[in-house]
Amino acid sequence: MDIQVTNKVIGTTESLFDDFDERPVDCDFVLPDYLPDIAAVLKCTMKPVVQSKQLSGDRLIADGVANLRVLYLDEARKCVRCCEFSQPFTSTFAVKSMGLNPCVRATAKTDYVNCRATSPRRLDIHGAFSVKLKVTAEGGQEVVSSARGEGVYTRTKPLYYTVPASSAEKPFTISEVLELGPGKLPAETLIRSEAVANVQDCKMMPGKVILKGEVLLCTLYANDTVAGTMDRVEHEIPFSQIVDVDGLDEEWFCDCRADVTVCDVHITQNPNGENVLLSVSIKLQAQVQCYRTGASEIITDAYLTSCPLKLDTRRVETQQLLGIRKDVCPVKETLELPPEGVAGIVDMWCEAAPVATRCEEKGSAVDGRLLVSMLAKDAAGMISYYERPVDFTLDFSDKCSSMTAELEVLGVEFSLNSQQMDVRVQVGVSRHCMMTDSCVAVTGMTADESAPFAKSEAEQRCALKIYFAGGGESLWEIAKSCHTSMEAVMEENGLAADVLPEDTMLLVPLC
Repeated sequence: MDIQVTNKVIGTTESLFDDFDERPVDCDFVLPDYLPDIAAVLKCTMKPVVQSKQLSGDRLIADGVANLRVLYLDEARKCVRCCEFSQPFTSTFAVKSMGLNPCVRATAKTDYVNCRATSPRRLDIHGAFSVKLKVTAEGGQEVVSSARGEGVYTRTKPLYYTVPASSAEKPFTISEVLELGPGKLPAETLIRSEAVANVQDCKMMPGKVILKGEVLLCTLYANDTVAGTMDRVEHEIPFSQIVDVDGLDEEWFCDCRADVTVCDVHITQNPNGENVLLSVSIKLQAQVQCYRTGASEIITDAYLTSCPLKLDTRRVETQQLLGIRKDVCPVKETLELPPEGVAGIVDMWCEAAPVATRCEEKGSAVDGRLLVSMLAKDAAGMISYYERPVDFTLDFSDKCSSMTAELEVLGVEFSLNSQQMDVRVQVGVSRHCMMTDSCVAVTGMTADESAPFAKSEAEQRCALKIYFAGGGESLWEIAKSCHTSMEAVMEENGLAADVLPEDTMLLVPLC
Protein backbone atom coordinates (compact mmCIF):
# COMPACT_ATOMS: atom_id res chain seq x y z
CA MET A 1 0.00 0.00 0.00
CA ASP A 2 1.30 3.41 -0.95
CA ILE A 3 1.20 5.83 2.01
CA GLN A 4 2.46 9.32 1.21
CA VAL A 5 4.13 10.65 4.36
CA THR A 6 5.25 14.25 4.96
CA ASN A 7 7.79 14.91 7.70
CA LYS A 8 8.35 18.13 9.60
CA VAL A 9 10.96 19.33 12.07
CA ILE A 10 9.57 20.57 15.38
CA GLY A 11 11.69 23.35 16.82
CA THR A 12 13.25 22.76 20.22
CA THR A 13 15.76 24.59 22.38
CA GLU A 14 18.87 22.54 22.94
CA SER A 15 21.23 23.10 25.83
CA LEU A 16 24.69 22.73 24.31
CA PHE A 17 26.73 23.83 27.30
CA ASP A 18 26.01 24.69 30.91
CA ASP A 19 28.97 24.80 33.26
CA PHE A 20 31.06 27.15 35.36
CA ASP A 21 34.70 27.97 35.99
CA GLU A 22 35.64 28.72 39.60
CA ARG A 23 38.37 31.34 39.94
CA PRO A 24 40.29 31.81 43.20
CA VAL A 25 41.41 35.23 44.39
CA ASP A 26 44.45 35.48 46.62
CA CYS A 27 46.20 38.80 46.75
CA ASP A 28 48.30 41.00 48.97
CA PHE A 29 47.51 44.67 48.41
CA VAL A 30 49.46 47.71 49.61
CA LEU A 31 47.62 51.02 49.93
CA PRO A 32 48.70 53.74 47.51
CA ASP A 33 50.45 56.74 49.03
CA TYR A 34 47.45 59.06 48.72
CA LEU A 35 45.33 56.94 51.08
CA PRO A 36 45.64 57.14 54.89
CA ASP A 37 46.42 54.19 57.16
CA ILE A 38 43.85 51.57 58.04
CA ALA A 39 42.34 51.63 61.52
CA ALA A 40 39.63 49.01 60.89
CA VAL A 41 38.26 47.18 57.86
CA LEU A 42 34.52 47.71 57.47
CA LYS A 43 33.61 45.73 54.36
CA CYS A 44 35.26 44.05 51.43
CA THR A 45 33.31 43.44 48.24
CA MET A 46 34.17 41.76 44.97
CA LYS A 47 32.28 42.25 41.73
CA PRO A 48 33.43 40.10 38.79
CA VAL A 49 32.31 41.33 35.36
CA VAL A 50 32.54 39.55 31.99
CA GLN A 51 33.60 42.22 29.50
CA SER A 52 33.94 40.23 26.28
CA LYS A 53 33.55 36.77 24.76
CA GLN A 54 35.09 35.24 21.69
CA LEU A 55 34.98 31.87 19.97
CA SER A 56 38.29 30.32 19.00
CA GLY A 57 37.91 26.90 17.36
CA ASP A 58 36.06 24.68 19.83
CA ARG A 59 36.83 27.00 22.75
CA LEU A 60 34.89 29.96 24.04
CA ILE A 61 37.00 32.52 25.87
CA ALA A 62 35.43 34.91 28.36
CA ASP A 63 37.56 37.87 29.44
CA GLY A 64 36.73 40.11 32.33
CA VAL A 65 37.86 41.78 35.48
CA ALA A 66 37.20 41.19 39.17
CA ASN A 67 36.75 44.55 40.89
CA LEU A 68 37.70 44.53 44.58
CA ARG A 69 36.68 47.29 46.95
CA VAL A 70 37.67 47.64 50.59
CA LEU A 71 35.86 50.16 52.80
CA TYR A 72 37.80 51.02 55.94
CA LEU A 73 38.07 53.59 58.71
CA ASP A 74 41.01 55.93 58.83
CA GLU A 75 42.96 56.59 62.01
CA ALA A 76 40.44 59.14 63.32
CA ARG A 77 37.67 56.51 62.89
CA LYS A 78 35.26 59.18 61.68
CA CYS A 79 35.55 58.94 57.91
CA VAL A 80 35.14 56.00 55.57
CA ARG A 81 37.91 55.48 53.05
CA CYS A 82 37.96 53.24 50.05
CA CYS A 83 40.67 51.45 48.14
CA GLU A 84 39.88 49.77 44.87
CA PHE A 85 41.84 47.53 42.60
CA SER A 86 41.05 44.97 39.95
CA GLN A 87 42.27 41.62 38.73
CA PRO A 88 41.77 40.63 35.10
CA PHE A 89 40.71 37.07 34.37
CA THR A 90 40.24 34.77 31.42
CA SER A 91 37.99 31.71 31.52
CA THR A 92 38.20 29.16 28.73
CA PHE A 93 35.42 26.67 28.05
CA ALA A 94 35.56 23.70 25.70
CA VAL A 95 32.38 24.00 23.63
CA LYS A 96 32.04 21.21 21.07
CA SER A 97 29.35 22.89 18.99
CA MET A 98 27.64 26.26 18.91
CA GLY A 99 24.62 24.96 17.00
CA LEU A 100 22.10 26.99 15.04
CA ASN A 101 21.32 30.54 16.23
CA PRO A 102 23.26 30.10 19.46
CA CYS A 103 22.47 32.15 22.55
CA VAL A 104 25.61 32.61 24.63
CA ARG A 105 25.23 33.92 28.15
CA ALA A 106 28.32 34.41 30.29
CA THR A 107 27.90 35.75 33.80
CA ALA A 108 30.07 35.99 36.87
CA LYS A 109 29.15 35.98 40.55
CA THR A 110 31.05 36.19 43.79
CA ASP A 111 31.20 32.99 45.83
CA TYR A 112 32.91 34.51 48.89
CA VAL A 113 35.51 37.11 49.83
CA ASN A 114 37.43 37.72 53.05
CA CYS A 115 39.76 40.57 53.90
CA ARG A 116 42.04 41.45 56.81
CA ALA A 117 44.56 44.18 57.45
CA THR A 118 47.98 42.66 58.10
CA SER A 119 49.43 46.13 58.76
CA PRO A 120 48.13 49.70 58.63
CA ARG A 121 48.95 49.76 54.92
CA ARG A 122 48.61 46.18 53.76
CA LEU A 123 45.53 44.08 53.00
CA ASP A 124 45.30 40.32 52.62
CA ILE A 125 42.33 39.25 50.49
CA HIS A 126 41.08 35.71 49.82
CA GLY A 127 38.00 34.75 47.89
CA ALA A 128 36.56 33.07 44.85
CA PHE A 129 34.15 33.79 42.07
CA SER A 130 32.53 31.70 39.37
CA VAL A 131 32.17 32.39 35.67
CA LYS A 132 29.10 30.61 34.34
CA LEU A 133 28.64 29.87 30.65
CA LYS A 134 25.35 28.73 29.17
CA VAL A 135 24.92 28.05 25.47
CA THR A 136 21.53 27.22 23.98
CA ALA A 137 20.67 26.83 20.31
CA GLU A 138 17.85 25.94 17.99
CA GLY A 139 17.34 22.22 17.65
CA GLY A 140 14.63 20.06 16.23
CA GLN A 141 12.97 16.68 16.14
CA GLU A 142 11.62 15.19 12.93
CA VAL A 143 8.06 13.89 13.10
CA VAL A 144 5.27 12.97 10.68
CA SER A 145 2.98 15.91 9.97
CA SER A 146 0.65 14.34 7.39
CA ALA A 147 -0.09 11.00 5.72
CA ARG A 148 -2.25 10.30 2.70
CA GLY A 149 -3.45 7.06 1.21
CA GLU A 150 -6.56 4.94 0.75
CA GLY A 151 -8.12 4.12 4.10
CA VAL A 152 -5.56 6.11 6.09
CA TYR A 153 -6.89 8.07 9.04
CA THR A 154 -4.78 10.31 11.23
CA ARG A 155 -5.21 12.19 14.47
CA THR A 156 -3.32 15.45 14.74
CA LYS A 157 -2.47 17.99 17.41
CA PRO A 158 -0.98 21.47 17.17
CA LEU A 159 2.36 21.70 18.94
CA TYR A 160 3.68 25.13 19.92
CA TYR A 161 7.36 25.87 20.38
CA THR A 162 9.85 28.70 20.82
CA VAL A 163 13.46 28.58 19.67
CA PRO A 164 16.41 30.99 19.64
CA ALA A 165 16.34 33.05 16.46
CA SER A 166 19.19 35.57 16.58
CA SER A 167 21.39 37.50 18.99
CA ALA A 168 23.62 40.55 19.01
CA GLU A 169 25.86 42.55 21.33
CA LYS A 170 27.14 46.10 21.21
CA PRO A 171 29.47 47.93 23.59
CA PHE A 172 28.89 51.64 24.15
CA THR A 173 29.97 54.39 26.54
CA ILE A 174 28.09 57.12 28.39
CA SER A 175 30.10 60.19 29.33
CA GLU A 176 28.56 62.99 31.38
CA VAL A 177 29.50 65.79 33.73
CA LEU A 178 26.99 65.83 36.58
CA GLU A 179 26.32 68.32 39.33
CA LEU A 180 26.17 67.20 42.93
CA GLY A 181 22.97 69.17 43.14
CA PRO A 182 21.45 71.92 45.24
CA GLY A 183 22.11 71.71 48.94
CA LYS A 184 25.04 69.32 48.47
CA LEU A 185 28.40 70.26 49.97
CA PRO A 186 31.52 70.16 47.76
CA ALA A 187 33.31 66.82 47.53
CA GLU A 188 36.79 66.30 48.93
CA THR A 189 37.12 62.65 47.97
CA LEU A 190 34.98 59.89 46.54
CA ILE A 191 34.26 56.83 48.62
CA ARG A 192 32.24 54.56 46.35
CA SER A 193 30.19 54.66 43.16
CA GLU A 194 27.74 52.06 41.89
CA ALA A 195 25.96 52.04 38.54
CA VAL A 196 23.22 49.81 37.21
CA ALA A 197 21.51 49.98 33.82
CA ASN A 198 17.75 49.65 33.46
CA VAL A 199 16.40 49.05 29.93
CA GLN A 200 12.91 50.55 29.93
CA ASP A 201 11.92 50.15 26.28
CA CYS A 202 12.92 47.82 23.47
CA LYS A 203 11.52 48.75 20.05
CA MET A 204 11.95 46.29 17.21
CA MET A 205 12.40 47.32 13.60
CA PRO A 206 13.47 45.30 10.54
CA GLY A 207 17.08 44.30 11.20
CA LYS A 208 17.57 46.40 14.35
CA VAL A 209 16.46 47.05 17.89
CA ILE A 210 16.32 50.43 19.62
CA LEU A 211 17.06 50.27 23.33
CA LYS A 212 16.08 53.08 25.67
CA GLY A 213 16.72 53.25 29.36
CA GLU A 214 18.71 54.89 32.08
CA VAL A 215 21.80 54.30 34.17
CA LEU A 216 21.16 54.71 37.88
CA LEU A 217 24.31 56.06 39.54
CA CYS A 218 24.75 56.25 43.31
CA THR A 219 27.84 58.00 44.72
CA LEU A 220 29.05 58.31 48.31
CA TYR A 221 31.58 61.05 48.93
CA ALA A 222 33.29 62.82 51.81
CA ASN A 223 32.98 66.57 52.16
CA ASP A 224 35.47 66.80 55.02
CA THR A 225 37.59 63.77 55.84
CA VAL A 226 38.77 65.25 59.14
CA ALA A 227 35.30 66.01 60.46
CA GLY A 228 33.91 62.87 58.88
CA THR A 229 31.07 64.60 57.00
CA MET A 230 29.80 62.44 54.16
CA ASP A 231 26.89 62.55 51.76
CA ARG A 232 25.37 60.42 49.01
CA VAL A 233 23.95 61.57 45.72
CA GLU A 234 21.95 59.74 43.05
CA HIS A 235 21.72 60.48 39.34
CA GLU A 236 19.67 59.07 36.49
CA ILE A 237 21.46 59.15 33.14
CA PRO A 238 19.30 58.36 30.09
CA PHE A 239 20.67 56.39 27.15
CA SER A 240 19.52 55.19 23.75
CA GLN A 241 21.25 52.69 21.48
CA ILE A 242 20.58 51.03 18.12
CA VAL A 243 21.69 47.40 17.93
CA ASP A 244 21.79 45.64 14.56
CA VAL A 245 20.25 42.15 14.68
CA ASP A 246 20.56 39.86 11.64
CA GLY A 247 17.23 38.76 10.24
CA LEU A 248 15.15 40.40 12.95
CA ASP A 249 11.41 39.88 12.48
CA GLU A 250 9.05 42.23 14.30
CA GLU A 251 6.95 39.23 15.35
CA TRP A 252 9.79 37.81 17.40
CA PHE A 253 10.29 38.11 21.13
CA CYS A 254 13.32 40.14 22.13
CA ASP A 255 15.07 40.12 25.49
CA CYS A 256 17.06 43.35 25.77
CA ARG A 257 19.47 44.20 28.54
CA ALA A 258 22.48 46.38 29.20
CA ASP A 259 25.23 45.43 31.64
CA VAL A 260 27.61 47.94 33.21
CA THR A 261 31.19 46.76 32.63
CA VAL A 262 33.13 49.84 33.82
CA CYS A 263 32.06 52.72 36.07
CA ASP A 264 34.61 55.54 36.28
CA VAL A 265 33.75 58.62 38.38
CA HIS A 266 36.00 61.57 39.24
CA ILE A 267 35.52 64.83 41.11
CA THR A 268 35.66 67.90 38.84
CA GLN A 269 35.66 71.61 39.56
CA ASN A 270 33.13 74.06 38.23
CA PRO A 271 34.22 77.42 36.74
CA ASN A 272 34.33 78.86 40.28
CA GLY A 273 36.88 76.27 41.38
CA GLU A 274 34.41 74.33 43.54
CA ASN A 275 34.44 70.53 43.67
CA VAL A 276 30.74 70.19 42.89
CA LEU A 277 30.91 68.27 39.60
CA LEU A 278 31.32 64.57 38.81
CA SER A 279 32.97 63.49 35.59
CA VAL A 280 31.36 60.16 34.70
CA SER A 281 32.36 57.58 32.12
CA ILE A 282 30.33 54.37 32.11
CA LYS A 283 30.94 51.50 29.70
CA LEU A 284 28.02 49.22 28.95
CA GLN A 285 27.37 46.09 26.93
CA ALA A 286 23.99 45.99 25.19
CA GLN A 287 22.73 42.44 24.66
CA VAL A 288 19.77 41.38 22.55
CA GLN A 289 18.50 37.82 22.38
CA CYS A 290 15.64 37.05 20.00
CA TYR A 291 13.23 34.14 19.95
CA ARG A 292 10.66 33.01 17.41
CA THR A 293 7.53 31.05 18.13
CA GLY A 294 5.97 28.52 15.79
CA ALA A 295 3.26 25.89 15.67
CA SER A 296 2.98 22.68 13.69
CA GLU A 297 0.29 20.08 13.24
CA ILE A 298 1.75 16.70 14.05
CA ILE A 299 0.29 13.20 13.91
CA THR A 300 -0.22 11.59 17.30
CA ASP A 301 -2.01 8.44 16.10
CA ALA A 302 -3.01 6.74 12.84
CA TYR A 303 -4.63 3.59 11.52
CA LEU A 304 -5.69 1.82 8.35
CA THR A 305 -9.11 0.38 7.70
CA SER A 306 -7.68 -2.44 5.62
CA CYS A 307 -4.76 -3.80 7.63
CA PRO A 308 -2.63 -3.15 10.73
CA LEU A 309 -0.45 -0.04 10.72
CA LYS A 310 2.84 -0.14 12.61
CA LEU A 311 3.73 3.21 14.15
CA ASP A 312 7.09 4.48 15.29
CA THR A 313 6.61 7.05 18.04
CA ARG A 314 8.61 9.40 20.19
CA ARG A 315 7.67 11.72 23.03
CA VAL A 316 8.27 15.31 21.98
CA GLU A 317 8.42 18.10 24.56
CA THR A 318 8.55 21.76 23.64
CA GLN A 319 8.68 25.09 25.47
CA GLN A 320 6.53 27.95 24.26
CA LEU A 321 7.61 31.41 25.38
CA LEU A 322 4.47 33.26 26.41
CA GLY A 323 6.23 36.54 27.02
CA ILE A 324 9.23 38.38 28.45
CA ARG A 325 8.02 40.46 31.38
CA LYS A 326 9.92 43.46 32.76
CA ASP A 327 8.65 44.86 36.05
CA VAL A 328 9.87 47.15 38.79
CA CYS A 329 8.52 45.94 42.12
CA PRO A 330 8.76 47.63 45.51
CA VAL A 331 10.01 45.62 48.47
CA LYS A 332 9.41 47.16 51.90
CA GLU A 333 10.81 45.95 55.19
CA THR A 334 11.25 47.25 58.72
CA LEU A 335 14.56 46.18 60.27
CA GLU A 336 15.58 46.14 63.89
CA LEU A 337 18.64 48.25 64.61
CA PRO A 338 21.55 47.04 66.76
CA PRO A 339 21.10 47.41 70.55
CA GLU A 340 23.88 49.99 70.82
CA GLY A 341 21.77 52.28 68.68
CA VAL A 342 22.22 54.16 65.42
CA ALA A 343 22.32 57.94 65.21
CA GLY A 344 22.36 58.12 61.43
CA ILE A 345 22.82 56.15 58.22
CA VAL A 346 25.85 57.12 56.15
CA ASP A 347 25.16 54.82 53.20
CA MET A 348 23.08 51.84 52.22
CA TRP A 349 23.12 49.45 49.30
CA CYS A 350 21.42 46.16 48.50
CA GLU A 351 21.95 43.03 46.44
CA ALA A 352 19.08 40.88 45.22
CA ALA A 353 19.04 37.28 44.09
CA PRO A 354 16.24 34.90 43.12
CA VAL A 355 15.83 31.89 45.38
CA ALA A 356 13.00 30.05 43.61
CA THR A 357 10.20 30.52 41.11
CA ARG A 358 6.74 29.03 41.47
CA CYS A 359 4.02 28.47 38.87
CA GLU A 360 0.61 27.74 40.31
CA GLU A 361 -2.97 27.65 39.12
CA LYS A 362 -3.70 31.17 40.39
CA GLY A 363 -0.53 32.71 39.00
CA SER A 364 3.22 32.75 39.45
CA ALA A 365 5.65 33.99 42.06
CA VAL A 366 9.32 34.75 42.57
CA ASP A 367 10.91 34.13 45.96
CA GLY A 368 13.95 36.33 46.43
CA ARG A 369 16.45 37.47 49.03
CA LEU A 370 17.87 40.92 49.64
CA LEU A 371 21.15 41.53 51.43
CA VAL A 372 20.86 45.00 52.97
CA SER A 373 24.26 46.58 53.71
CA MET A 374 24.67 49.83 55.62
CA LEU A 375 27.28 52.14 57.09
CA ALA A 376 25.91 53.74 60.25
CA LYS A 377 27.09 56.26 62.85
CA ASP A 378 26.54 55.97 66.58
CA ALA A 379 25.94 58.89 68.93
CA ALA A 380 29.70 59.49 69.26
CA GLY A 381 30.14 59.68 65.49
CA MET A 382 31.87 56.29 65.21
CA ILE A 383 31.06 54.31 62.07
CA SER A 384 30.19 50.61 61.87
CA TYR A 385 29.07 48.25 59.15
CA TYR A 386 25.89 46.17 59.39
CA GLU A 387 24.09 43.84 57.06
CA ARG A 388 20.71 42.18 57.21
CA PRO A 389 19.10 39.53 54.98
CA VAL A 390 15.51 40.11 53.87
CA ASP A 391 13.39 37.40 52.27
CA PHE A 392 10.53 38.47 50.04
CA THR A 393 7.98 37.13 47.57
CA LEU A 394 6.72 38.84 44.43
CA ASP A 395 3.37 37.63 43.09
CA PHE A 396 2.31 37.89 39.45
CA SER A 397 -0.91 37.10 37.63
CA ASP A 398 0.84 35.30 34.74
CA LYS A 399 -0.21 31.67 34.38
CA CYS A 400 2.56 29.49 33.04
CA SER A 401 4.11 26.08 33.57
CA SER A 402 7.69 27.30 34.11
CA MET A 403 9.51 30.56 34.61
CA THR A 404 13.03 31.95 34.92
CA ALA A 405 13.77 35.20 36.73
CA GLU A 406 16.61 37.66 37.16
CA LEU A 407 16.61 40.37 39.83
CA GLU A 408 18.45 43.66 40.11
CA VAL A 409 18.26 46.47 42.63
CA LEU A 410 17.32 49.76 40.96
CA GLY A 411 16.97 52.01 43.97
CA VAL A 412 17.16 52.13 47.77
CA GLU A 413 15.44 54.49 50.21
CA PHE A 414 15.63 54.35 54.00
CA SER A 415 14.52 56.23 57.09
CA LEU A 416 15.17 55.85 60.83
CA ASN A 417 12.35 55.41 63.29
CA SER A 418 13.47 54.99 66.91
CA GLN A 419 15.20 51.62 67.04
CA GLN A 420 13.85 50.55 63.67
CA MET A 421 14.69 51.36 60.10
CA ASP A 422 12.28 51.40 57.19
CA VAL A 423 13.83 50.19 53.95
CA ARG A 424 12.20 50.58 50.52
CA VAL A 425 13.90 48.85 47.63
CA GLN A 426 12.96 49.04 43.95
CA VAL A 427 13.68 45.61 42.47
CA GLY A 428 13.85 45.17 38.71
CA VAL A 429 12.45 41.78 37.70
CA SER A 430 13.01 40.17 34.31
CA ARG A 431 10.97 37.00 33.73
CA HIS A 432 10.63 34.48 30.93
CA CYS A 433 7.17 32.90 31.21
CA MET A 434 6.85 29.59 29.41
CA MET A 435 4.32 26.88 28.78
CA THR A 436 5.41 23.30 28.36
CA ASP A 437 3.76 21.24 25.64
CA SER A 438 4.34 17.55 25.06
CA CYS A 439 2.83 14.59 23.27
CA VAL A 440 3.68 11.24 21.74
CA ALA A 441 4.37 11.99 18.07
CA VAL A 442 4.46 9.58 15.16
CA THR A 443 7.87 9.49 13.51
CA GLY A 444 7.18 6.70 10.98
CA MET A 445 4.49 4.26 9.81
CA THR A 446 4.43 0.95 7.95
CA ALA A 447 1.39 -0.93 6.67
CA ASP A 448 1.31 -4.69 7.37
CA GLU A 449 -0.40 -5.83 4.19
CA SER A 450 0.36 -9.46 4.99
CA ALA A 451 -2.36 -9.52 7.65
CA PRO A 452 -5.46 -7.77 6.20
CA PHE A 453 -8.47 -7.33 8.45
CA ALA A 454 -11.00 -10.09 7.72
CA LYS A 455 -14.75 -9.37 7.70
CA SER A 456 -17.26 -11.96 8.78
CA GLU A 457 -19.90 -13.08 6.32
CA ALA A 458 -22.49 -11.05 8.22
CA GLU A 459 -20.32 -7.90 8.14
CA GLN A 460 -19.85 -8.26 4.41
CA ARG A 461 -23.64 -8.10 3.97
CA CYS A 462 -24.16 -5.09 6.31
CA ALA A 463 -23.48 -1.37 6.00
CA LEU A 464 -23.82 -0.66 9.73
CA LYS A 465 -23.21 -2.37 13.00
CA ILE A 466 -24.36 -1.56 16.51
CA TYR A 467 -21.80 -0.61 19.18
CA PHE A 468 -22.74 -0.18 22.84
CA ALA A 469 -20.44 2.56 24.11
CA GLY A 470 -19.77 3.71 27.63
CA GLY A 471 -19.63 7.31 28.83
CA GLY A 472 -16.20 8.86 28.39
CA GLU A 473 -15.21 6.62 25.49
CA SER A 474 -13.34 8.21 22.59
CA LEU A 475 -14.96 8.08 19.17
CA TRP A 476 -11.46 7.92 17.69
CA GLU A 477 -10.71 4.69 19.56
CA ILE A 478 -14.12 3.24 18.65
CA ALA A 479 -13.62 4.01 14.95
CA LYS A 480 -10.07 2.64 15.09
CA SER A 481 -11.22 -0.66 16.63
CA CYS A 482 -14.05 -0.95 14.09
CA HIS A 483 -11.76 -0.07 11.12
CA THR A 484 -13.91 2.81 10.02
CA SER A 485 -13.91 6.61 9.96
CA MET A 486 -14.53 8.67 13.11
CA GLU A 487 -16.18 11.40 11.00
CA ALA A 488 -18.57 8.82 9.57
CA VAL A 489 -19.52 7.65 13.09
CA MET A 490 -20.13 11.24 14.21
CA GLU A 491 -22.26 12.05 11.15
CA GLU A 492 -24.30 8.87 11.41
CA ASN A 493 -25.12 9.53 15.07
CA GLY A 494 -25.39 13.32 14.95
CA LEU A 495 -22.52 13.87 17.36
CA ALA A 496 -20.47 17.04 17.69
CA ALA A 497 -17.91 15.99 20.32
CA ASP A 498 -15.40 13.18 19.98
CA VAL A 499 -15.88 11.99 23.57
CA LEU A 500 -19.19 10.45 24.62
CA PRO A 501 -20.80 12.16 27.63
CA GLU A 502 -22.80 9.07 28.70
CA ASP A 503 -23.54 5.45 27.86
CA THR A 504 -25.15 5.17 24.47
CA MET A 505 -25.76 2.94 21.46
CA LEU A 506 -23.90 3.88 18.30
CA LEU A 507 -24.53 3.03 14.69
CA VAL A 508 -21.11 2.39 13.18
CA PRO A 509 -20.78 2.57 9.37
CA LEU A 510 -18.63 -0.20 7.93
CA CYS A 511 -15.99 0.67 5.36
